[in-house]
Amino acid sequence: MGRISRRRIDPEIEERIFEIFWDYLATLKKPEGIHEFLVSLLSYTEQVMFSKRLAIAVLLTRGYNYRDIDETLKVSTSTVGTVHKQLLVGAPGYTKAVNKILTKEKIENVFNTLDEILIKMSGPKRYGSLTWEQKSKRGKVLSKRQRKLSAL
Repeated sequence: MGRISRRRIDPEIEERIFEIFWDYLATLKKPEGIHEFLVSLLSYTEQVMFSKRLAIAVLLTRGYNYRDIDETLKVSTSTVGTVHKQLLVGAPGYTKAVNKILTKEKIENVFNTLDEILIKMSGPKRYGSLTWEQKSKRGKVLSKRQRKLSAL
């Protein structure tokens, strides 16, 4: 992460630039706009660092231990500990983000299960037919979503 200057700015100016920053973030509604802004604002290293911290929070909430997280995400145990401490004190930002991620994951699992059942229930199709192609495509999309979900 970048370092800030040792020279302090006036507290009123600091407060105002934070206000501008948070106000602008609040105006970003679409994922594309947020992505575009953060990719422009943050270095690649900062993006990886923030993403890993969020992933640590999700994995801790799921019950993974420090060593597994360390080996999977290639982070230090002190970083895992710092995130864990934030979760224990109830840092609202982490808590809301993790809850939203896990809720979305549960919903996706329900839809994946429904897709799986529908694919299995549909009868066999003649190889190369339009219905075979559609069933095959649905199966591939489902498989891709399941791999994506199991990655974390």
